[in-house]
Amino acid sequence: MIWFPRLVGVLTLLYGISALVTPRPIARHVELDDPASPGPATRLLSGTVGVRDIVSGIAIVLAPAGAALAAALGARVAFDAGDALLFGRLSPTSRARRKVAAIAAGWGLVAASSIGFAGW
Repeated sequence: MIWFPRLVGVLTLLYGISALVTPRPIARHVELDDPASPGPATRLLSGTVGVRDIVSGIAIVLAPAGAALAAALGARVAFDAGDALLFGRLSPTSRARRKVAAIAAGWGLVAASSIGFAGW
């Protein structure tokens, strides 16, 4: 089932492209700005998350099966855990903190569960 970790990589890559193209989803979910007109800080955050997710998605898609793929997935899990912790503590409203922490933790669990299919 090597397709499962590869799918995680493709979805990560697509989200990264989305975040790089438009900051509106991050503005909406994190409640940093008006999603219709995100400010410079939200655009910077979205771009940073986008580049990180593009790179980690490509790493997951292209890593050889086995230890290299497991390491790429482990990095993805670490990114998502960091997002859950930081967005969950620093987002401006309690609703945004709960929502974004849950989304990040959920994606981290998906990535973590795919490590077992990395082709050991």
